[in-house]
Amino acid sequence: MGLFGKSAASMPSMSLVAKQCRVFGEFDLDGDIQFDGQGEGTIIRARNVVISSTGHFKGDIYAEHVTINGFVEGSCVAREVNILGNGKMKGQIESEQLTIEKGGCLMGENKLKDEPSLTVVNEDNTTKSQSSSESKKTQASA
Repeated sequence: MGLFGKSAASMPSMSLVAKQCRVFGEFDLDGDIQFDGQGEGTIIRARNVVISSTGHFKGDIYAEHVTINGFVEGSCVAREVNILGNGKMKGQIESEQLTIEKGGCLMGENKLKDEPSLTVVNEDNTTKSQSSSESKKTQASA
């Protein structure tokens, strides 16, 4: 296929914020983004977000996977978050999996991402949907 064929359009894209750049705003992307420079705002619907050792991001990040080797201030909601040896996160992380390498730092709070709802059957055979934390409370009080 040519340069503008279907295969090129379906390839995931990588956006790069260079070391000398400062950007502000809402970053709405389906692909990947790497910050070698500075950013401020909100990142939504990203697949992979990388904050390199020279990168700094202030704001909210919503992504599948986040790797922090620079500095992030704000909140991060992702399936998986990795804080590398030079990485610092100041704020709140909500994830299914968090890894912090030796030398990495989380200054704030880590919350386990909500588990999917479960169906609970009570003794009187009625069925209702509860979140997993509610069902744990129900089981603990029974």
